Amino acid sequence: MRGAVVGEEAFLQRFNQGLLHIEGSRLPEAVTSFRAAAALRPEHPVIWFLLGATLRTAGRAEAAMAALRVALRLRPEHPDTLFQLASTHLELLRPDRALPALRRLIALRPNHEGAAFALGSALMALDDPEEAERAFRLAALLQPDGAAVNNNVGAAIMAQRRPGAALGHFRRAIRIDPAWPEHRKNLGIAQLMRGELEEGFREYEWRTGQAVWQWNQSFPGKPVWDGGPLVGRTILVHYEQGLGDSVQFVRYLPLLKAMGARTVFECQPVLKPLLATAPGIDALVARGEALPDFDCCLSLMSLPLRCRTRADTIPQEIPYLRTDPERAAFWREWILGQARPGELRVGIQWRADGGTRSIPLECFEPLSRIPGARLFSLQQAVGLDELERLGERFGIVDPPGRRAGAEGFLDTAALAESMDLVVACDSVVGHVAGALGKPVFLALPWLGDWRWMNHPDRTPWYPAHRLFRMARRNDWRGVMARVAEAVAEEVRRA
Repeated sequence: MRGAVVGEEAFLQRFNQGLLHIEGSRLPEAVTSFRAAAALRPEHPVIWFLLGATLRTAGRAEAAMAALRVALRLRPEHPDTLFQLASTHLELLRPDRALPALRRLIALRPNHEGAAFALGSALMALDDPEEAERAFRLAALLQPDGAAVNNNVGAAIMAQRRPGAALGHFRRAIRIDPAWPEHRKNLGIAQLMRGELEEGFREYEWRTGQAVWQWNQSFPGKPVWDGGPLVGRTILVHYEQGLGDSVQFVRYLPLLKAMGARTVFECQPVLKPLLATAPGIDALVARGEALPDFDCCLSLMSLPLRCRTRADTIPQEIPYLRTDPERAAFWREWILGQARPGELRVGIQWRADGGTRSIPLECFEPLSRIPGARLFSLQQAVGLDELERLGERFGIVDPPGRRAGAEGFLDTAALAESMDLVVACDSVVGHVAGALGKPVFLALPWLGDWRWMNHPDRTPWYPAHRLFRMARRNDWRGVMARVAEAVAEEVRRA
C-alpha cells in the first residue's frame, strides 16, 4: 500500500512538473517530465495525450504520433486526441490517414469548429474539392465570421472550375478581414479566370503582400511605379514567377517605351539570350548582374494593372520574339532533312515544372499514329527519360547536340519556328512558340491556370493558340485523343 502511494506521488510530481514546464514554454523539459510520468502510469490516457500534444508543438511530429496513438487506444473516442492525431497526420502530409480520425470526430462532435475545417483541408490535398466544399460549408456554419473558412469554401469551388460561384465567398472573407492579402488575391484569380481583367489584376496585386510571396524585391530609395508619367525616367521591371510568365508579359515593355521611359528588364539568367530580341527593352540584365541606375521599379506581372489592361487591350504585336538567324537556318535545314515531303512537322513538349501540368509521354501515342505527321521533340532537360524509353516506338525525332541552359532556349526557339505546329503542355515552350507567332495546340489540366481564363478553346494572349481543356480530372488520355483528332485534321488540310 505504501509503495502504491509513493508511486502515485511520484506520478503526480512528474505530471505537475510537465504542466509547469509547458506554462514556462520549456517544451524539452515538459517532454522529459511527461515521459517519466507515462513510465509510472502507462495506462493513464491523459499523460499520453499531453506527451503527444507537447511533442507536436515542439515540432517532433513522428514522436507525437506514437504517443497520440497510445492515448487513442486508451480512450478511443476522446475528441481532443482525435483532433491532435489528425492534425499531426496533416502536418506530416498524410491527409489520407487524417480522414478516419476527422470523420469519427465530426460524428462524435458535429459542432467541433476545427474538425470540419481540417477535413476540408485534407480533402483538398487529396484532390476531392466537391467533398472539401461540403466540409468547409459545415465549418462556415459553425464559424460564419471566420475569414479563412469562407475563403476556403471559395477555394474548393474554384477547384471545381466554378470561379463565378466562388466570388461571393472570397468577397465575404474580405469583408470579414479586409487586410488579409490571400483572400483578395484569390478573388483576383477568380475574376481573371472569368476574363474580368481590370478588376482581377487590381485584386491580384495583393499577392505581393503575402508573407509566402517569394518574388518581392526591395530597392531602398526607389519608389514602385504607380502608373504616373514616365517621360525622361528609367524604370526597372523585374521578373516574377516562372519562365513562361517572363515570356508572356515581356510584351508590356514597349508600352513603357511609348510613355517616354528608358526601360531596364531584369530576367532569369536562362532566358537572357532569348529575350535579347524582345522589343522595348533598353537594358536587359540577368538576376545577379549589376543593375544600371533607375528612378522607379515594378514587378513584371504588375504591368497589366498599371497599363489598365482589358481583354481587348492586351498587347497583340505578335511575333515579339525573334530567333537567331544563323541558328534558325541550321535547324530549319536539319528539320527538312528529317521529314518526308508534305509531312506536317509537329514539335511536341510534355513535361513542365509543375506536376499537374505535365503530360505522360505515353499519352502522345495517338499523335504518333497519324499518317502524314512527323513528331519532333522540343523537350529540354527534364522528361528525357521518357523520350529514351518511348521515343523510338513513337517515331519521335530527337534533335541532336542541343545545349542546356540559355543556349538550349535559343535552340528550342529555332526548332519551334521550324515547325508547322507545336503541341505542348502548359509550360515555357508554349509561351515561346506563341511569342514567335507559331500555331500551338496547348493541352491544359483540369484546373487550368488563370492565364488561360475560361474561354473554351482560345486565348487573347496568343491568337494562334488553340486550347484543349481536360474534361475529367486526371484524364490526359482524353485530352490527347482530342488533340490527335485536331492534328489529323491539320494534316488533311495541309
